[in-house]
Amino acid sequence: MDTPFIRLAAEQDIDQLIPLYTEFHEFHVLGVPDRLRRPDIYDEAWLRDALHTILSNDDAALFVVDSGEELLGLAEVYLRQDEPHSLTVAHRYGYLQSLIISASHRKKGLGKQLVTAAQQWAKERDATEMQLDTWEFETGPLVFYESLGYRTLKRYLVTDLS
Repeated sequence: MDTPFIRLAAEQDIDQLIPLYTEFHEFHVLGVPDRLRRPDIYDEAWLRDALHTILSNDDAALFVVDSGEELLGLAEVYLRQDEPHSLTVAHRYGYLQSLIISASHRKKGLGKQLVTAAQQWAKERDATEMQLDTWEFETGPLVFYESLGYRTLKRYLVTDLS
C-alpha cells in the first residue's frame, strides 16, 4: 500500500464513499442504540443523491484519505454563518458534519490529517472557528476531538421519563 494522502473527493469516489458512510452509521448505532437503528437495507440511491449534492455545494467539502488503492476515511465539512442579532455575535465557522476512518486503519493519525484539512479549508474561507457535535458514549470520539484542542461549548442533556 502506498502512503495514504488527503484529497478532495470527486464524483468517481461515490461508490467507495457509500461503505464508509455505512460504517460511520454502524459505529454510532453500536454507541447509541437507543437513538439510532440499523436499517434492514441501506438506501444507497438516497446516499448517492446526497453525495452528489455535497460535491456540488460550494459551501461544502468532502475530504478523503486515499491509499492509492482504496478510500480509508472521509471528513464532511460545511461553511456556516451565524447572522448578527441583538443578542448574539455573528461569526463564520466551519462545521464538521462527519468524520470516519475505516476500523482497520484507525490510530494511525489519519483522522487528525482529515480534521486538519477540513480546518484549513474553512480557514481559507474566512471561518474563525470549527464546530462539531458528537454522540457521547464509551468508545465514542470525544477523547479524540479533545486531543485536537476541541472543547465543550454547550451541552445537550436528556433524562429518561419512563
